[in-house]
Amino acid sequence: MSMLSHPWIAFGLELLAPDRCIGCARSRRSRRAPCGLCLPCFSRLRRPPQPACRHCARPIAGLAGLAAPQCGRCRLDPPPFDRLVALWEYRPPLDRVMHGLKFHQLDYLGPELAAVAVDRLAADFADVDLVVPVPLHWRRRWWRGFNQAERIAAPLARQLAIPLAQPLVRRVATQAQARLPRSARLRGPRRAFHLADPGPVAGRRILLVDDVTTTGATLRAAATALQAGGATSVSVFAIGLTPPPGSRSACPRER
Repeated sequence: MSMLSHPWIAFGLELLAPDRCIGCARSRRSRRAPCGLCLPCFSRLRRPPQPACRHCARPIAGLAGLAAPQCGRCRLDPPPFDRLVALWEYRPPLDRVMHGLKFHQLDYLGPELAAVAVDRLAADFADVDLVVPVPLHWRRRWWRGFNQAERIAAPLARQLAIPLAQPLVRRVATQAQARLPRSARLRGPRRAFHLADPGPVAGRRILLVDDVTTTGATLRAAATALQAGGATSVSVFAIGLTPPPGSRSACPRER
């Protein structure tokens, strides 16, 4: 038996370098799951309800069986992207996972989130040519040190064997969305992006990647800039989809 496998030595290593679940802070030893979670916490992550609108991923009642259902709001005001695919609803413990990625430099979470996305949603990404992360404004990136959407998009592109490009520039430093009412969140990002280099985008089918989406206003603005650069289509992927206001157990909005 290896010395490291001795239970007392393993216990000592656990004390020196504990492997704690991001969701509940309990040891993950013997019940490890992806994304820094233990198995019980990972099992609490929930996919968005179905059937759902193809464009905003919000649940729609009474449209089961339709190939591409669309809610009334998106019929009246179609977004500039073809579809929105979200991995999970943004509820606990996903909030702690995303907080660890954004604010605690837990770099391993990006590849692990991407791996789960590829495993569960590969068919949704089969018809894209290019992966593009939603950019941060340069001041926020400088303060944070990185772009969390890029931390997800780069390993996602590698695992899908699809090129990654970063042609978008965020030219407006919008306020943190958590401090704004819904009307301001929808209005704020409209002209926030421009395309620094349309070369990689023209004639390509784009997969636009973000961490968490709330109203979809940021994604609409980014997709509009990509379409203006000649993208033939834009699909959107987010790790988390914030439930509608008033939903039980919804996480605070961060973006």
